Amino acid sequence: MAGSGGHRIVGAAVALLALALASGLPFIDAQAGYAGLSPRFVPTLVCVGLALAAWRLWRRPDAVLAQAPEAASAVHPEAARQRLAWAAGGLLGHLVLVGTAGFVVASTLLLVCVARGFGSQRPARDALVGLALTLPVWFVFARLLGVGLKLFPPAGL
Repeated sequence: MAGSGGHRIVGAAVALLALALASGLPFIDAQAGYAGLSPRFVPTLVCVGLALAAWRLWRRPDAVLAQAPEAASAVHPEAARQRLAWAAGGLLGHLVLVGTAGFVVASTLLLVCVARGFGSQRPARDALVGLALTLPVWFVFARLLGVGLKLFPPAGL
């Protein structure tokens, strides 16, 4: 697709998707809400994000795409399968552990596995980053929004 303008086709498709989703926003009841947010809030964010992605794809110059050699971004099929296995294994581990080990532990493990799938060789650093990302998410959902996420069920937290 490099140099062929294929990114513009993808950008147009993403823009159409954003428009299709945005056309349904008026049909979402704005009166009901959770924690002061309208039910339209997240769908609106998704539509805005898709519109921005479409705009970036549409405006990307062909010359930028042509400069990236195909061989540099190619992934050997065996390496791709291993990367996918790490990400899928992390997701499966999250599904299994979230109820028993808690949201923070399960999500940290997921982030470590996904980072490994992307080629990271530093699991301790990835675990610290995972904790730094998942603890605030847990706090927002469990404490501010009142969602019943357990911090660490084995310890009764």
